[in-house]
Amino acid sequence: MIAASENTADGKNQEIAFSAMKYSDFRVIIADEQHTFAYLMKGILLSLGFSKITVASSGDEAQKICAHAQFDIYLFDCSFQNGISGLELVQHLRKNHLAPCMALMFIITGDHSRSKVLCAVEQEPDDYIVKPFSQKQFARRLKKALAKKKDLEDIYSCIYRNDAPGAISALEKAVSAGTPYDVYCRCLLSDYYISTGQHNLAQAVIQEGMACSESDYLKFALGKVLYSRKLHEESLSVIQDVLTRRPLMTDAIEYVSKNYLSLGMPEKAIQSIRQAVALSPLSEKLLNTQITTALNAGDFMTARDGLALLLNVKKNSPEEVDTLLESFVQCEFMFVENSHDPFHISSMEKVIGNIIGRYQACTSKDRFSMETFKTVCEARVALIRGETQRSKRRLYQALTAMNENNRNIADSIKIGMYLGLLSLGEYEVAEHLSQELAGRAAASDIAMNILDICVSRKNAEQAERRNKYQELNSQGIKEYKNGKLDEALRLFKEAKRKVPGNSNAILNKIQILLDMSEMQLKQDPRNGKDAARNLIQECASDLRLLEGIPLSKVQAERTELLKKDFAEIQSKTAKRQ
Repeated sequence: MIAASENTADGKNQEIAFSAMKYSDFRVIIADEQHTFAYLMKGILLSLGFSKITVASSGDEAQKICAHAQFDIYLFDCSFQNGISGLELVQHLRKNHLAPCMALMFIITGDHSRSKVLCAVEQEPDDYIVKPFSQKQFARRLKKALAKKKDLEDIYSCIYRNDAPGAISALEKAVSAGTPYDVYCRCLLSDYYISTGQHNLAQAVIQEGMACSESDYLKFALGKVLYSRKLHEESLSVIQDVLTRRPLMTDAIEYVSKNYLSLGMPEKAIQSIRQAVALSPLSEKLLNTQITTALNAGDFMTARDGLALLLNVKKNSPEEVDTLLESFVQCEFMFVENSHDPFHISSMEKVIGNIIGRYQACTSKDRFSMETFKTVCEARVALIRGETQRSKRRLYQALTAMNENNRNIADSIKIGMYLGLLSLGEYEVAEHLSQELAGRAAASDIAMNILDICVSRKNAEQAERRNKYQELNSQGIKEYKNGKLDEALRLFKEAKRKVPGNSNAILNKIQILLDMSEMQLKQDPRNGKDAARNLIQECASDLRLLEGIPLSKVQAERTELLKKDFAEIQSKTAKRQ
């Protein structure tokens, strides 16, 4: 085994010496919960000349081992009874650069089902082997995978280092020199050209390959180039032709949906992706495409249903479960808000409760406070049902608990608070929370990307309402400063109607009511008491809206001053009765 501190240097050494390595030099890890098969596999490796072999009985055990040691060959079972799967393990090692650049990753499984095979292929292992297999078959597959790694070593090294210019140069060299992996290299080179805005070069390198090969992978690559050039009808035609022969090419299905959306045909986009998910319900790529396509089309029920399936797929990845739970809840809220259906409004609490009950044991316990998450969900349910004050109290309760406990609460829960405050109209507090979230690291995982789409949509929905509130509030303050209290009161009342949960709007209205009451008593001590008393009664009603709300320091201080003024004026009106 190799210590974690040695990993980086060891990775570089492996790149340099990879071509010269013998089987006896390779470090191998096997992860399989079937004890008999794991040691049968070890026997095959020993007979082939391997000697440095580590065996793990579960994905979780393999994950712990791989956190402190690197290997040259990873042989993982596709899934385990409990804990992280072999597919998730491959994803984890690559995402966190825990495996050397030139390492081989093999997925081994006894499951022949189409959906399982597709899930494995999506992780792009170096090979996918179905049990049972012979030593001869394994040796042949291993030799083929090693040959590809060796021949494309320069390319893999650049990809590992995120060196796009280097990868383009290495791929151009491989294509011009001729390589047994011409189709693979051309497709990869085309993707790099597209990412750097060189669309003409991307199309040229694919069309040159198509002149010599009828490969569906080249045709799909052409479809991607056409999409990048906004030639959506042509792109759709090419990719649909590929799908007649490869109906479950998940990347191609994603681009069909993208093209339909770009052509203004969201129903077609969702229909095509739903059909594909029905055939392969465990495919992360297809589910991700369903969710993002549905969100972009405003179909929140389809997005929510996709999230329910994705939660089941990712249940052994706590951090992703955290954000997927919040994404599911947000889609449920957006679906209910847009449906205006009493049935969905009455059942949303049950829907959310069921999903939380199913996955609360799968969250990351150190950061994801389930109690806080439930409180935020309750607040947002109450808001949709029109229970503004209950919603406000619950949201502030969650916010106060987070601040007082000084916990590093998961971003997904903070986003839920932010969206709740935004819907409530507490823009000033929401903005403060938004600034905290702005500092979070950019996330590339599926869950956070989905949540970002939800946030973007909610911000867009709230923009007009927020702007109108701010306009009314600013005009009200201006009229107040000019001594036009009647007009200021009208504007603040309108602002409060626009956002009934906004504390500043309530405080501004109370201020005007108190000033008008005082003015009534000064201008007409004898007859002004009735008018003042009516204003004071309205003021008392607004003050009750702030009871039990843990306001910000500035708002709390202002509220205390207003309460003192209120008590004084109330006393004056009482004396004149």
